[in-house]
Amino acid sequence: MVSRLRCFIGGILFCFFTSSFALHATENDDLVKAMMEVYAEELAANPQDYRTYYSRAMAYFGQGDMKKALSDIDNAIKYFPRKEKDDLAQAYLLRAKILSERGETKSALTDLNSALRLVPNHRLALKDRGDLLCRLGQYDMAKIDYNHLLRMDTRSQSAFMGLARVEAHTGQPVRAKDLLAQAVNLSPKDPKIYLERSEIYKEMDMMPEAVDDLVYAVSLDDGHSGAIQKLVAYSNESYNGVIEGLNRNIERSPRQGMLYYVRATIYKDHYDYASSLRDWNTIVEENFFNFHTVYYNRAFCLSRLTRFDEARADIKRAIEKDSQNAEYYRLLSEIERGDGNLVAAEQAVRQAAVYDPSNVAICLERGMIAYDEGDFGQAISCYNEAVVAAPDEPYSYLARAYTQEYGMENRIAAEADYRKVLSLDGTSAAYGDNLKGIAFAKLHLKKQAEEWERSLLASGSVRNIDYFYLACMYAGFDVDKSISYLDKALQNGYGDYYRIHVDRYSPVSLLPIRHLSQYSDLLYKYRALFGK
Repeated sequence: MVSRLRCFIGGILFCFFTSSFALHATENDDLVKAMMEVYAEELAANPQDYRTYYSRAMAYFGQGDMKKALSDIDNAIKYFPRKEKDDLAQAYLLRAKILSERGETKSALTDLNSALRLVPNHRLALKDRGDLLCRLGQYDMAKIDYNHLLRMDTRSQSAFMGLARVEAHTGQPVRAKDLLAQAVNLSPKDPKIYLERSEIYKEMDMMPEAVDDLVYAVSLDDGHSGAIQKLVAYSNESYNGVIEGLNRNIERSPRQGMLYYVRATIYKDHYDYASSLRDWNTIVEENFFNFHTVYYNRAFCLSRLTRFDEARADIKRAIEKDSQNAEYYRLLSEIERGDGNLVAAEQAVRQAAVYDPSNVAICLERGMIAYDEGDFGQAISCYNEAVVAAPDEPYSYLARAYTQEYGMENRIAAEADYRKVLSLDGTSAAYGDNLKGIAFAKLHLKKQAEEWERSLLASGSVRNIDYFYLACMYAGFDVDKSISYLDKALQNGYGDYYRIHVDRYSPVSLLPIRHLSQYSDLLYKYRALFGK
């Protein structure tokens, strides 16, 4: 009975983990934990139970733990009876996926070949091998697999998609588009097919078409297919293209509330808080959604625009709907602190800490309140907790260094933290987020700061916040460059008015240039960016 239950739930887990709903895996922690306990018990009783190794490998794969998944699938393949060809082929397929995720493409191809030797007409193996060969640039070989798949099933969307990708990468865009159309026509109401086609359009540098497909997928299922996440990801590469596509589709379908939600999210992620706020307002005014996330996001935008009374009202609405959300209390604390209400800020951040005591943002917020209160020792203590919680996060060291230097007047301790920032490995997703330029500036290492500037500008993707970082870096020793980079930040849509104009006690600040007329002129020039 336990074995049957294990297999049944294991199948559910695999489907769950490999679907777009894996984003909500935390809601299923108890189920996952229970299943892992069952797997451990069964393997303790029978260390050669290949089916349990296989099931647990699927679960680890779904969780993204490729190291453990690989260990388990290795054992499954080791103990699988060679006569069970179909099941053994499935095991090779799973290991190929794991190896591919780890970047071990040669070994993955070997496993796909093994699966096809066992079951020559295995459709998923043909599809996966074709996809891998395509990734490796072996287009002629990939085409053979896709054509084989098409001969077996003349309605195979995977085959049409694969052949389209081959044509796209071999300079045949017209054929590629025709094959993509054939794939979509087989199931025109399936949102996932539009996600797949959007990827190929993107590879063909057809961003408007890629965005339109994702938007249509959102309209089909309100984004449950993962289309929203893809739009957000695409916006990091082609922000203007994604926004233009959303604008175009909202014009066509002005009552499609989810499109406003997506656009508002992308505006917010790119620090254009005034534009984001307009979309959240539309969502509320038109009664498209009444989610607590809408009020949280609107409160966040309002707080960055220093409209604290409205922000406070919205975050309290969000808390009424979700009263145990640590981030909501943290934002309430930030709003109260920004508005000068330190007692209320401290009450809110204490509540946030009840629900998530080791959260880095909460530790930082507690530290900033303590600094505002003049309790520099307590601020250092909070920043110490932030460092322990996330030792690779540079801002925690900068905040602690700032407090050491300007609160405790301990330059030696401050320099140690600035140098600690320089010693971090710099694995931030965006180059600018390593903040080493700020540390160089604080250490008066001008040449190294300039080198960091060059590296940032050559990194391939310079965001509006990166120009803000450069403006802050130069604020202390080159006013003209600081003003120039602030201009670029604002020109590119950086709309965090609180951080630009209000934030007083921050290691990443424009405070040294705020008194200048050029600075005031820029804020007036771009006042629409702040909803002024």
